[in-house]
Amino acid sequence: MKWLVRLSGVLLLCLVLYASWIKYRSTRVPDGGLPLAIKWEGFFHDMNFRDVGASLNNCLNSRFFQEGLILRSAGWFSGWDCDKVGNPDIIYSLNFSPDRAERYFCQSDKQKRIGYYFNFETGLADLEFLESWDDSETKTAACLFLKDIIVSVLEDKKTLVHCDAGRDRTGAIAAILVALVAESVNKLDSRMITAIECDYQKTQSLEVEKQGRMRRFIAEIVRQGGMSQFISSQCNVSPEVITLYAEKMLVGF
Repeated sequence: MKWLVRLSGVLLLCLVLYASWIKYRSTRVPDGGLPLAIKWEGFFHDMNFRDVGASLNNCLNSRFFQEGLILRSAGWFSGWDCDKVGNPDIIYSLNFSPDRAERYFCQSDKQKRIGYYFNFETGLADLEFLESWDDSETKTAACLFLKDIIVSVLEDKKTLVHCDAGRDRTGAIAAILVALVAESVNKLDSRMITAIECDYQKTQSLEVEKQGRMRRFIAEIVRQGGMSQFISSQCNVSPEVITLYAEKMLVGF
């Protein structure tokens, strides 16, 4: 039994040293900017990772969206290998908090791929509720995320969008991005909205009371004039850019 106790002690020490090394690695910020967030607590991490196009195609049971362009996940990847979240070219961190002031990142080829953020003054929350867009700081930051993501997709960059759980903020941005595409070919109908809700409900941590949120969010925008009109008025994205983006995301273009 003594050897088993000693082995357990050695394994525990190795685990502590490894975790400490990971934490040390995260503090080495190459540009001297904000510290980097490291997620290593516990042994189970729900990455909540999926390819948005592939997920929606699965929900639709047909190949409608291009795959490999937009990815979504929780924030648990931070500090670990980029392969855990599809090896993205660019990362957008919707969960950046000015109070906590940490950036999320992954490691690839001995380099850090650090998430971008645009909410310098306030944390983003409740993007799946239209009333949240009435707040000028929230709207400004959300629009900067959306416009930059669209540009990244147009530049053929594999784009990862994430928040803490990869559920609500990420779900709202993903829903907007795919709804724009579907609407461009007159397919933002009940079947498509159901597929957007289907993708949202693939999150294991989704509470029962949150079911239906993405369906209601997109349906309300449709009732108020449509997704293209919403993005144009809220974020000043031109119809020409929306068309180019939609063509990039549609299968067959």
